[in-house]
Amino acid sequence: MTSSSPLEARNQALSWLVHGGELAWALKGEKARHSDVIWQLLVEAVEVIDKTPDQERRWLTSGQRSGGWNMIGMSRAELIEIERIRLLSAMKPFDGKTKTAPQRDDVDRALGILEWMRWCNSARLPERLTKAAVALARGGDEELVHKLYCPTRKSRDRQAVYEIRTRTVGFILTGLKKEHCIVPADGISFKEHLA
Repeated sequence: MTSSSPLEARNQALSWLVHGGELAWALKGEKARHSDVIWQLLVEAVEVIDKTPDQERRWLTSGQRSGGWNMIGMSRAELIEIERIRLLSAMKPFDGKTKTAPQRDDVDRALGILEWMRWCNSARLPERLTKAAVALARGGDEELVHKLYCPTRKSRDRQAVYEIRTRTVGFILTGLKKEHCIVPADGISFKEHLA
């Protein structure tokens, strides 16, 4: 967040939390809780950043695209295999990547929400927690999340997924309270709490 004052940062965070409340309500209705608000904001932030065009990747691959499908080094068998995979994936022939361009406000909100992940640094193993939380928010499979969060744990259970979500949301709620004086209010709303 590049706000110039704590008041502006607080107001911006409150507006993002209102948006998160709308997301949580759309997903869970009356069963939505404050933790769902934070988690849905995180899920949306990861999705927006993932959809943002990667300019560096475009620059690196620009030379490869000039050859089309028949790039140097690809055999006829490889081309046939690529087309077979595309058809099995229900892609139309010559269908390219979907191009999306998130709005500037969406990107600013996503970056601000992801900045909240810094509050997870007070965890015992913060790097594991943040990587696992982002992988989980991205919709990663449980096997990957377990490898990131608890690589030495033998059993793969849903408890780890619950623990990642709960701890991440807890650290964010604590950070919102300490840094912005924002606390949960009635329903799934948040309010300013000046003590």
